[in-house]
Amino acid sequence: MVTKLFPPRRLHLGNAGILPIHPIDEAAWIWDPAAQPGRHAFLRFTNGFASDGTPLIIHVSADQRYVLSLDGSVISRGPDRCDPEHWAFASYRIELAPGAHTLEAFVWHVGSSAALAQLSVRGGFILRAEGAYNASLSTGSGPWQVERLDGLEIERQVKTSVFGLGGVLKWDGTAYPWQTMDARPAAVVAPALKGNKWGCADVPWKLVPSVLPDQLNRLVHPGTAVAAGDRALKTGWDGEAFVREDLAHPLVAQWQRVIEGTGPLTVPAHSSAFLLWYLGDYYCGYPHLDVSGGAHSTIAWLWEEGLFDAKGAKGSRTEVVGRHAIGFGDTFVTDGGARRVFTSHWWRGGTFCILKIATSDEPLELNRLGINETRYPLEAEGAFACDGRRVASITPLCIRGIQMCSHETFMDCPHYEQLMYVGDTRLEMLVTHVLTRDDRLVKRGIELFDWSRINWGFVNERYPSQTPQLSTTFSMIWALMLRDYCWWRNDAEFVKARMIGLRAMLEHFEPYINGDGLLEALPGWSFMDWVNEWDTGYTPTGRFGVCSVVNLLFVLALRSAAELEDWAGEPLLARRLRERARRIAARVVKLFWNEKRGLIADDPDQKHFSEHAQIFALLTDAVTGARASRVFNGLVKDRKLARASYYFTHYLFEVFRKMHRPDLLLKHLGRWDEMVHNGCSTPLEKPDPSRSDCHAWSSHPLFHFHATLTGIRPGSPGFRTVVIEPQMGTLKQIECRTPHPDGEIVVELKRKGKAGCAAVIELPEGVTGTFIWQGKRRALKADRTELSLA
Repeated sequence: MVTKLFPPRRLHLGNAGILPIHPIDEAAWIWDPAAQPGRHAFLRFTNGFASDGTPLIIHVSADQRYVLSLDGSVISRGPDRCDPEHWAFASYRIELAPGAHTLEAFVWHVGSSAALAQLSVRGGFILRAEGAYNASLSTGSGPWQVERLDGLEIERQVKTSVFGLGGVLKWDGTAYPWQTMDARPAAVVAPALKGNKWGCADVPWKLVPSVLPDQLNRLVHPGTAVAAGDRALKTGWDGEAFVREDLAHPLVAQWQRVIEGTGPLTVPAHSSAFLLWYLGDYYCGYPHLDVSGGAHSTIAWLWEEGLFDAKGAKGSRTEVVGRHAIGFGDTFVTDGGARRVFTSHWWRGGTFCILKIATSDEPLELNRLGINETRYPLEAEGAFACDGRRVASITPLCIRGIQMCSHETFMDCPHYEQLMYVGDTRLEMLVTHVLTRDDRLVKRGIELFDWSRINWGFVNERYPSQTPQLSTTFSMIWALMLRDYCWWRNDAEFVKARMIGLRAMLEHFEPYINGDGLLEALPGWSFMDWVNEWDTGYTPTGRFGVCSVVNLLFVLALRSAAELEDWAGEPLLARRLRERARRIAARVVKLFWNEKRGLIADDPDQKHFSEHAQIFALLTDAVTGARASRVFNGLVKDRKLARASYYFTHYLFEVFRKMHRPDLLLKHLGRWDEMVHNGCSTPLEKPDPSRSDCHAWSSHPLFHFHATLTGIRPGSPGFRTVVIEPQMGTLKQIECRTPHPDGEIVVELKRKGKAGCAAVIELPEGVTGTFIWQGKRRALKADRTELSLA
């Protein structure tokens, strides 16, 4: 039995890297003494030991990645995505039977050929064992042996739109040491931390405990073989289209047996074969390829989200005939041995797998295909049901989307970049709040972004990232993200630790405030949204000039920070922030208001108008009264406005809530219904032609099912009180269960006539609140409340 341990949390580095803090600081970092500088390294570290049955407690990490096994069974993959200033290690308690055991660590370091989100100092492996096991198992003292795993190389991938995942693996089984051991004693590359009274950091990795549960790690065999053939299939941008005969080829049934484990498939010598495997859903995982014989055969295992027609469009994601695959993945060369299992050093994502096989002088037997599924163990504790067909159909789409974009960090998309962006992540966190009480990944994302301020002083657009990327607009969104967490969850100590960074980040905007009191010519990529009329996500004049949308987003950031300062007991700081927000909002209206159209322009010359400017003008109350009515009317009816994408529709839905127009929210869900109709398993990045078919920023309708249609929102920081203000629109019935730090909130709503509502609300112990129905307010007590409002 293996149990992950979580040492006491530290919200600051303190003496990390200077003095030993954790047991692992007393171990050394080791590596292969024969490793060649600049060359990719795939290594196997081994250490045999004896146990008297005493449980083993270990702490482990590596640079760049490790897979740790005990007696052949994987017990840990890591480390969690991190940076050298906060390098993660994992701790475990392992129950051992008396006798001989072997610890084995597969460790790789491929430099900049790793995924863009993989940071590094240099190759290294570290393990510290506690108690009587220390001398024999801890690196630097125990007899660890290391072996270079020849035959594993990183190659450039050809799908150029997949730019964040680094290289692909070529595993040449003919050169791989399957059984032979050419091992040598490992060498120390960084000694154990002794401590430095002068305050100098003696080790380049500042080790901090993992705060996340282990990722899901299960072998699955989903889906169906949908097309196959006995020819060499051409993939790529000019790939060969599948034909109808491929769907009925006799190999389809044989491949299905391989997937199900009911029989092998043999590919004759000097021949080719291919498989198109539809997984039935979106999956993230490592390939599991079990083969025998067929020395020098080549198997390419490619992943794809959807197939492309002759014009490069995807359309229906389940259409096969007349479509081709581009593909991204790894290549395996067999050595002829029995029951060889090939996999990859890193996971991939998609809904299709394409296998292309070319044999040499021997027939190749394929015994089993599988996917070792990986993701953060996020399961839906919250639930929402109603009488609306459209809502029911898109819920699984959105849930699978957030699951596939939740790993050691949140990420924009699993097939392409696998990077954590602030704008995406804020919406993913809101969705997570209404799905589960588990807030560990949320806090991890918030703190990683805080640590990114080491570049420029602003929260970076994405992090971790080998290439730092600056976006001051996304830095603003981090303020909204932190305020969200403070209200939806209850960890005051964590929020206060992050507010140090929030204050510093906001002060970095000072040099960019012009003589009119507005932000101008912000550095970096001031991304706002993917809008067809805009250049690379910039608003008009948002790159080098003054823009209403950017300034109004800054107003939202300042007000979010002011709410946090009020909560933290800093009224003077809160007052300063609110006054600045007030002045900016007033100046925006003065400069950008267009009386004729009744709208806020994007640019000072008032040539460009967008939904975005109207959305932020309403959310910030920059316009009120009659002007607000005109802006909302224009937002809804003016077809000349630059339109919000799936991502920015979250903020549009917030306006619909503010203006009490849930009918419009329900109408806009038709855009998600189109995804379901097109056979998507997860929500798209943007309307077709969409690059990414899995972008969890488009899972945000899940949040609005709970927080807008049902109307459940925190009434105060820490979710100590709740405000429930349903906006049902055309819905007649809602049943909702929303996670809360102290349990769950359960709401049942039924329409009564044209304007009435019957409600049953259950709150966690100690939580009270207010129920609002069309302006009528009723107090909610802890436990159960039944209401009937005409």
